Amino acid sequence: MKILIMGDLHYTAELVNSDEGLEAARDAFYEGYLQQYLSVEADYYVSIGDLTHAGLPAEFEFILSRVRSALPEGRFMFVLGNHDTYNLSKSDIEILTGQPRYQALDLEEATLVLLDTARIVQDNWGGTLDDEQLDWLSGLTSRGGSKPMIVFAHHPVYGTTARSTEPMFSVEPPIDLLSILAAHQGPGFYVNGHNHVRSTVQNGHWHFIQTASVTDVPSAILLELHGDSVTIENIPLSTAFDRERLARFVPAMHDYDPRLDAEGDGEDGRRTLPLTEREKEAGRHDR
Repeated sequence: MKILIMGDLHYTAELVNSDEGLEAARDAFYEGYLQQYLSVEADYYVSIGDLTHAGLPAEFEFILSRVRSALPEGRFMFVLGNHDTYNLSKSDIEILTGQPRYQALDLEEATLVLLDTARIVQDNWGGTLDDEQLDWLSGLTSRGGSKPMIVFAHHPVYGTTARSTEPMFSVEPPIDLLSILAAHQGPGFYVNGHNHVRSTVQNGHWHFIQTASVTDVPSAILLELHGDSVTIENIPLSTAFDRERLARFVPAMHDYDPRLDAEGDGEDGRRTLPLTEREKEAGRHDR
């Protein structure tokens, strides 16, 4: 099973001191990126949140209209980021996009879990989960079985990936997500964005994978699940022209600061994360 993961896209409908040249550069970049992203072969396509920059209906429609013309229904999914909730309520976003704010897919190869960690206030961009969702997630992780679980959320778990101990750069620390995740008996993969720096760490039988922002590093992560391992591959999705377009319109994005350390530790290419012998054996019995 192949899952293509998009980092924070931050598509913006509004630019500061905009003109036709800035708008043309923006549209050319996002059109090209989405075309390349949607042309990569995968079973599922997942946005890790901040799909939009201001959460405007026009921003959602720009992206989703292109997705709908390229993919069958149900192949593209996204989690909410803090920017996505700036102008619409979560219920309005669900109606507009046709996707629930959190969900789980119990597939043959793995259980996919999409969380809603976004707040609805702009002055606190940190993550949280309400009690209803925490109870639901606890039920998923504690139900037994050792099939791999892949969790997608915008915010990282506190104390895992790069910058996740900084204020408002994780799910709030009092929420002990690590303990909830640890209840899952099989291998786990938690994929997040928000911090705009690539980072991969391991804690017990969970791997935590953090993406960069698309406007800093135009790429995607291909996560491929094999029988006894998971491969993670960075897929570049840009050209020299794209870099020129980014350099032109990104400075005109309101409240967006590119990160010079976006590529993190510099690891690139393809990585393989083997399952432990215990996990492989349990997985064989669980199927």
